[in-house]
Amino acid sequence: MTRYTVTIADREYDIQVEYRSERYHLTVNGRAVVVDHEDMQRGRSLLLIDGESHEVDIRFNGDDNERIVFMQGTDVSLRIEDYNLAQMRKRAGMAAGGAKESVLAAPMPGLVVDVKVAVGDTVKRHQPLVVIEAMKMENILKAKTDGTVKAIYAERGKSVEKGEKLVEFE
Repeated sequence: MTRYTVTIADREYDIQVEYRSERYHLTVNGRAVVVDHEDMQRGRSLLLIDGESHEVDIRFNGDDNERIVFMQGTDVSLRIEDYNLAQMRKRAGMAAGGAKESVLAAPMPGLVVDVKVAVGDTVKRHQPLVVIEAMKMENILKAKTDGTVKAIYAERGKSVEKGEKLVEFE
């Protein structure tokens, strides 16, 4: 069984996952949930959660632990961490994701469609910063923490590679 801490809008969920009998058996904050999963295409899945069907689109949002899940007409930002690592982080008094990051980098190659901030802007956590089109989908990259924009490297209409600097913070 694998255990995770999933954070959605500053609320943490303790999720245990076990795959057996061609289904995911989850325990979410002590509540049992059965999930059938069918991949449809890149990042899109069809889920049957306790008998109710949901089509979801899952995209990366910044780093390997952050995702944007589009479900029931809504984008939901979430962070997934190994449960034990999250517990150690909390005991050490660290915020999710560790130290404040000073650079937003491209999570995938793509085309910059929009830059929503300027140098000197003060941004809040989850505020949209840059929009990248990749695989015919727009990906809105958001601020991970509050901060001030120090430099912008992204330019509308320019291609970027995975890991390329887009925005730098003070």
